Amino acid sequence: MKNIIKLALSRFSIIGLIAYLQAIYAKMNGNAAFTTLAAKTTALNTAVTALETANTSYTASLATTNALMTVRDNAVITAQNAAQDLANGAETVTKDPATLQSGGWDLASTHASPVGPMAAPANFHATSGDNPGEVDLGCDTQAGVQTHMVEYSTSATGPFTLGYTGKKSSCAILGLVSGTIYWFQMWAVGAAGPGPKSGPLMKRAT
Repeated sequence: MKNIIKLALSRFSIIGLIAYLQAIYAKMNGNAAFTTLAAKTTALNTAVTALETANTSYTASLATTNALMTVRDNAVITAQNAAQDLANGAETVTKDPATLQSGGWDLASTHASPVGPMAAPANFHATSGDNPGEVDLGCDTQAGVQTHMVEYSTSATGPFTLGYTGKKSSCAILGLVSGTIYWFQMWAVGAAGPGPKSGPLMKRAT
């Protein structure tokens, strides 16, 4: 027999689902037509309350993660600026390569040389985006990269869709289905062509 009630709960966002179920509980609770379902009505209220608590905790953790990421990114900039300042100072002391290397510095090549094949992006990672349907991705930089490529899929085995092409080693993939799990792969392209891929890396879209 075909159901009369249209549930289709997947059509709601988390917030929308909570509001919808709370409204049902309010109308079912104490309803004289459904007194035999009092226990099930109470169970629904308990489940919705737990969902609301879990969603509140999740939202708070996202805010904390984003704040910590900002602190980390600012610390990276500060460290890079301090290193550049020290390098400039070292070069005012001496231009002798051996002496500079004794300070732990890598030296710029004095002649152009072709860059070999790209390595797979190191420290390939994914974080939750600020907007619904967003995932932020990044990796460590490497010399000789002309382009970074990112592709995504709803399956670890594909098929994959190209989502980003650019010089930067970080990007935001937008327009994904909020709450859906995706798999991401990233690779670098240099003068010798594309290198191996990192991933697939799993992340749920915000």
